Amino acid sequence: MINFENINLSFDGVQVLRNVSFNVPPQQMTAVLGPSGSGKSTILRLIMGLIKPDSGRVIVDGEDVTQMSERRLQRARRKMGMVFQHNALFDGLSVAENVGFYPTYVEKKPWKQVLAEVMELLADLGLADSADKLPSELSGGMRRRVALARSLIYHPTILLYDEPTTGLDPYMTEVVVELIAEMNEKYSVTGIMVSHDLPTVYDIADHVVLIADGSATVVGHPSELLRSQSSEVIGFASSWRRHIIEYSAEIERKDEGPEAR
Repeated sequence: MINFENINLSFDGVQVLRNVSFNVPPQQMTAVLGPSGSGKSTILRLIMGLIKPDSGRVIVDGEDVTQMSERRLQRARRKMGMVFQHNALFDGLSVAENVGFYPTYVEKKPWKQVLAEVMELLADLGLADSADKLPSELSGGMRRRVALARSLIYHPTILLYDEPTTGLDPYMTEVVVELIAEMNEKYSVTGIMVSHDLPTVYDIADHVVLIADGSATVVGHPSELLRSQSSEVIGFASSWRRHIIEYSAEIERKDEGPEAR
C-alpha cells in the first residue's frame, strides 16, 4: 500500500534521508524507530505530501505523492488520518465539535447527520459522556482518544501516529495502546507509528523499520530487535537490550497464563 523508493532528502544542505527504501504492509501496524533527529517524523510528512524529497518516490495506493499537484494531494489525504503527538485539538470547540469538524466544515454535511456519527464513534472510544466538554476539561489520555476519533471520522484507510503515547502515564498509555489496536482491527487500516516507547512498539507493531544515520533498515517483527545481525539494529537496540529481554519475558508469562507466574 505504501512504498518508499530511494528517497533522498536534505534540509539546509544537511542530508536527512539517504536512499531510503522500505514497504509498509497493508492492514498492519508499522513502527518507525530511530534516534532523535533521525528523520522519523519526516517519514509521516512525506507520506502526506507535506514535503517533497530531493529524489525518489513515495507510492501510496499505487500513486506517487511526490509528483501530485496540491489538488490531487488533497484527495489523497482523504485516505489518511493523522494523530498528532500533541493532539492539535481546537480549544474553543467541544469534544463532539472537534471530532465532527472535518465532515461539517470541509465536507459540508449537515450537523445533525454528523452528530449521529460522532456520538457512535465517541461511544466506541469510551467518550460518549464527554461530548460536550472542552479539551481543557479532559485528561491527557482522553484528549489522545479525541484526536484518534477525529482521525477516524472520515474512515481513512491509512492512520499515521506521531508518538501516540508520549506524555501519558502508564495506565493511560495502556488504555490508548489497547484502543489503537482495537480501532486498527475494527477499521482494517494500515498504520504507521513513530514512537520511542518500547512497550508500545511490542504491543502494537507488526513490523519495524529503523531510521538511523539517514538510512532505513527493515527490522521485521519487533522481536527481531533482539535477533537481528544488522550492525545498525544492534547499535540502536544495545541500550534497550535488558529492557527488551525483560519485556519479552513478561509478555511470554502473560501468554502462558497465571501458572507461569
